[in-house]
Amino acid sequence: MATLEDLEARVAALEASHADYGAELAAVNALGANQREHSLRLTAVESGLVEVKSELADFRQETRAGFRTVDEHIAEIKDLIVGRRNGT
Repeated sequence: MATLEDLEARVAALEASHADYGAELAAVNALGANQREHSLRLTAVESGLVEVKSELADFRQETRAGFRTVDEHIAEIKDLIVGRRNGT
């Protein structure tokens, strides 16, 4: 039969084990909260990047349209200059 001291030692060991388990569980919960926070931040960054890509695409289209307009005006001016030189 176990002595009182043996039983107290076993109870102390179980309590220590239980405290370790509690600390590990708290650490896992903290890591989970940290992961959720990083996930939310990453989602926000991805959303911002999608918005920037969209704005860049719009800007690119506007710029290309502007260059086409400038090219058309230059062609018209060239035609006018060439036409005056040829006497038209």
